[in-house]
Amino acid sequence: MLQRDDREPVGFDWSRLASVKPADLGLRFVFGTVIALVAATAGAVAGPGFGGLFLAFPAVLPATLTLIEKKEGMTKAWADASGGVLGALGLGAFACTALLLLRWNPAGAVLLALVAWAFVSAGLYFLFRVTGLFLRQDRLVSKAGS
Repeated sequence: MLQRDDREPVGFDWSRLASVKPADLGLRFVFGTVIALVAATAGAVAGPGFGGLFLAFPAVLPATLTLIEKKEGMTKAWADASGGVLGALGLGAFACTALLLLRWNPAGAVLLALVAWAFVSAGLYFLFRVTGLFLRQDRLVSKAGS
C-alpha cells in the first residue's frame, strides 16, 4: 500500500509543532543523551578520532522512528529511516571533505564540506525520487508488513 504523501513536495508544517507531546520530546532527549554518552565514552577509551565517528549518528533518529512507527505505521517510519540514511551518507561526504581540506584552510574546508553534504544528500534524494526507488521501497515494505 503506497502512502498518500509519496508524491507530495518536500516541506515543513509549522502547525504540527503544537501537537508534539512532552513525553515524545522526553524520549528524544533520552535517546540523544544516551548516544552522546556513547560517543563521549568511545572518545575517552579509543581517542577523539574514533569517538567523533559516533557524533555523526543522528542522535534522535531512533526515538523519532519509534514514535513514527507507533503513530503512522511501519511504511512511514521506513521512509523516514531511508531519508536518515541518505543524510548520513551526506555527513560522510562532509567528513571526508573536511578531513582532506582542514589543514589547507579551515573556513574554506567547512564551507566546501557543507556544499559536499548538501550536494550528496540532495543528489541522492532526487535520484531516489526520479528513479522511483522510494516507491519501490514502499511496495517492498508493505508486502513485508502484510
